[in-house]
Amino acid sequence: MLRFAYVAAAAALAAGCAQINPETPAGASYAINCPSGQLELCFAKAKELCPQGYDVVQLRRNQDSIMMAVAPDRLAVKCRGQ
Repeated sequence: MLRFAYVAAAAALAAGCAQINPETPAGASYAINCPSGQLELCFAKAKELCPQGYDVVQLRRNQDSIMMAVAPDRLAVKCRGQ
């Protein structure tokens, strides 16, 4: 499972865009990964996925410079109207 997380993180960083994470926490419609320090990409993807708006369920920002290189930031949202 950890290996999958590293592969997903590497893919998101390489692509430079927000990616939907298949491991969505309870109560959320989507979990979105984006390159560390680029949360605006996560919020833009959430707006695209939830045209009627959304509520933030979870927000994880990597502050550690070592983790920023390998682990993406993560935004979990619940779409309104679902």
